[in-house]
Amino acid sequence: MKNIGLILVSVALILAFRPDLFSSVFYNGNNTDGNGHDPVPTKALQEVVSTIRKISLRHDDGQRLNRFYLAMADVIERDASGIIKSSAEVRLINERSGRLCFDGTGILGRYPHLPQEIDAVIGYGVGSEQVDGKWKQVEITSENRKGLVAALQAVAWACNR
Repeated sequence: MKNIGLILVSVALILAFRPDLFSSVFYNGNNTDGNGHDPVPTKALQEVVSTIRKISLRHDDGQRLNRFYLAMADVIERDASGIIKSSAEVRLINERSGRLCFDGTGILGRYPHLPQEIDAVIGYGVGSEQVDGKWKQVEITSENRKGLVAALQAVAWACNR
């Protein structure tokens, strides 16, 4: 759990103070939507993030969210040693690093349904299901890690306008 805290703080601080450091990391020359950074999600993922895409985000908020979720996807993709072990830990990372990154920006609270929509995409990405309004915790494996990374990249794509 201590490692997760360090990851949260590190990503949040880097994103908050030096988002430009991530710009070259995310461009891989693959299929993009024209901005040079966001891979275009599959049709299935585009459908899953369609509710996020419909939210009227302010341009600067969308850009911040885009960078945040691309960075989060990158960190999770690089977690080859399996520091992040469950979907509950992913949700905790999302919640806490999001608070650290977006506190004072106005994003928190401006879009009341956005956290639940992003949580649903995370659930889809890891192959979880919702039971009685709560997401079932699943273990992060090498297979569903790929789905989670793709889902987080899709969130970034949906926020980028």
